[in-house]
Amino acid sequence: MNSETLQFIITTAMELITLAAAYLGLRLFRKNWKLRMAIIVVPLLLNISLYLVYRTTAFFYLAVILTLCIPFVWPRKS
Repeated sequence: MNSETLQFIITTAMELITLAAAYLGLRLFRKNWKLRMAIIVVPLLLNISLYLVYRTTAFFYLAVILTLCIPFVWPRKS
């Protein structure tokens, strides 16, 4: 398997993981905010590290999507 094929597989997998993490982090597990935050932050850190390795803007944009989800998961004062 060459590096271009591997990068395509990783990019596709991270796109699916990012979409699933954004949905699960925002919609499910309403009571436990720490679990919701972990669901979003783990793929976020993975996207950032893959961006640093491959220098592909797709990983950067996926990280931006997950970063925009964080304020909606952060606990409120209520």
